[in-house]
Amino acid sequence: MQQILAAHEIPARVVSQGVSAHFGCGVPASLQVCLQDRWTALLLLSPIDENPEETLDKNS
Repeated sequence: MQQILAAHEIPARVVSQGVSAHFGCGVPASLQVCLQDRWTALLLLSPIDENPEETLDKNS
């Protein structure tokens, strides 16, 4: 995810969220971006909501 943001020149850093509840599961983390880049980052990292083919079929 951080690489996607870096490709669009959005600075981001990984922030640790503390100790994991289960050993061997890794440590929970999140990405932190500047406030002015928040919505752009959310749009870049969000899943695609609809299939373009379905949209074309509905408009026909």
